[in-house]
Amino acid sequence: MEVLESLKKGLEAGVSDNELARKFFLSYQTLVFKDRQDIEYNIKDAIKKQLNVPFVSVQVTGSSKTGVSFFKKTKFTEGQSDLDVSIISLDLYNRFLEEVHRITNGFTDLSVFPEFYGKPTDKQFINNLKKGFINPFFMPDCEEKSKWLDFFRELSNDYFRLFKDINGAIYSSEYFFECKQAECIEEFKGNMKAYDSLPSKI
Repeated sequence: MEVLESLKKGLEAGVSDNELARKFFLSYQTLVFKDRQDIEYNIKDAIKKQLNVPFVSVQVTGSSKTGVSFFKKTKFTEGQSDLDVSIISLDLYNRFLEEVHRITNGFTDLSVFPEFYGKPTDKQFINNLKKGFINPFFMPDCEEKSKWLDFFRELSNDYFRLFKDINGAIYSSEYFFECKQAECIEEFKGNMKAYDSLPSKI
């Protein structure tokens, strides 16, 4: 894959993980939208309007962006892979965090967090906060969460031929976004040979 070759060259040149994350996730073209630019615009514009955020706040990550999942070591597969979207907006982040703070009485009542696969989601939610992002899926039940899940469910249905699901997360800043994507670069560094069997192009 061209992206993997470019990433290898960057690592060999000593480029930092955060700079590579900025380059590939904030500057490079989203590979799945290479010949579908109208679809990319329509999805991002729908998210912008629904969440009332700047258009440039909506960024794509995961295998849709690069053509490969760095954690699963699999290439993007149309109709089977997800579209992962990150919204970089401190205002939106604070709005959702304040809602959770209110519901949990300042995080003193963690019993309101739902269970996922039999385990409460409070630890996952708080761990995400430490990394500067919120995944509303792990929030306690509330109107903000319901609206979020309903919107992304409808968006997923609109584009089911291209993506299995469309999911979203909220980042408090570009810095935290870069740090999270740098984890993908770190994962790639430790398992470069695992990608040798992937097709050369998506």
